[in-house]
Formats: sequence, structure tokens, C-alpha cells
Amino acid sequence: MRTQKRERVGDSRVRLVKFEYLSAKQLVEINNRVLKEIRARRADSHRVASRTKLNAIVGEVRALDGDAFAKAACLLVGMTKRHAFDSGNRRTAYAAAKLFLEANGKTMEVEHDPKVLTGIREGFYSTEEVVGWLKGNGIREFRRNI
Repeated sequence: MRTQKRERVGDSRVRLVKFEYLSAKQLVEINNRVLKEIRARRADSHRVASRTKLNAIVGEVRALDGDAFAKAACLLVGMTKRHAFDSGNRRTAYAAAKLFLEANGKTMEVEHDPKVLTGIREGFYSTEEVVGWLKGNGIREFRRNI
């Protein structure tokens, strides 16, 4: 679904930016495909654990004022931390963020990195760091706080 937002350009000009958003239904399908294509455990099961969490994530991405990378980071962090699915939350979050960026004419400049995704899940990285990482900037090495 396409939604329009205003974006400030320079001191006084504003342009209309249209975003293509992923729906909760599309996120469920992405989870299903990810579990079939990227098998991590034999016990992976495609089941929505919380439709409420899934809808909340979609709503937060839509409500966020920001560019495509900020919205993709919101999607990635929300899905990684909230566990809307029984299995494959981090893999689904990465794939969804990548698809969101592509649908909005942007390119995710990083490969799937389970360590970074674990760091996101555990709150090691700020949202700003995640935005920079999605743009291809480096990110500090994840270390668990013990």
C-alpha cells in the first residue's frame, strides 16, 4: 500500500515522498518463504505467534517520520525484538527490510549477518546504528554484556 509523506528539502522547500509499505499479510508470507528457503533448524515452524505484535510493527513503520532507511530499520528492529512468529523472526526481519527498501527504490548495502541481528534483538545497537548499517556503513562488533 502506498502512502504519501512530506519531506523537507533545503530550508523552505517540501516535497511529497510516497512510500510502499508491507502489510501484515505480506510479512506472514515472507516468514513462510524464509522458513522454506533458509532452513536453520529442523523444528522451524511457520506460525504467527502474535498478530497484535505484527500489526503494531506495521503501524509503527507507517507512523514513523523518516526516510526509507529509518523506516526499514524500524521494521527490522521491531520484528527482531518482538517475535511475532514462532520461528525465523530475524531472518524474516532482514528479508522484510530488504524488500521494503527495494520497493521504495533503495538498496540494502549489507548481507545477512546473524551476529548483527542477534545484537539488534538484544538491544546492543541503537536505531541510528542500524540505519547506518543498512546503508552499508560499518557497525561495531556485537558483544554480549555479561
